[in-house]
Amino acid sequence: MRRYRLKVGEREFAIDVQEQTADRYAVSVGGEAYEVTLAEDANPSAVSIAPRPTVALPPSRPAVTAGGKGALTAPMPGVILEVKVKAGDAVERGQPVAVLDAMKMHNTIASPQTGVVAEVLVAAGQTVDHGELILKYRET
Repeated sequence: MRRYRLKVGEREFAIDVQEQTADRYAVSVGGEAYEVTLAEDANPSAVSIAPRPTVALPPSRPAVTAGGKGALTAPMPGVILEVKVKAGDAVERGQPVAVLDAMKMHNTIASPQTGVVAEVLVAAGQTVDHGELILKYRET
């Protein structure tokens, strides 16, 4: 789970975000729990929280599947246990691409988009930091 501080106007919020799948998150804002689903082909930095209030997370937030349209980054520090794709592989949004061990929990890292893997930048056994590049996608 990641904790973020969000400022809307003059109000500041602490939010907790837990990835459930590549496009679904459990989000807690001010003690209230919400289920957040990314719109089809949405940028992970443009998440809306429903039912109420509707809050847009700022583009600068570290996303679980961040790195821009052409990259995927580590959602947390840990050790890569398995890489499930290689350069040239076609992947679907939500498809598992790696397994990351963080605090003895195995976390499946899913592709945030449909595309073709251009380059895999990690290997099994490698330690990664939050935000470190895992793979790049081919430009379309």
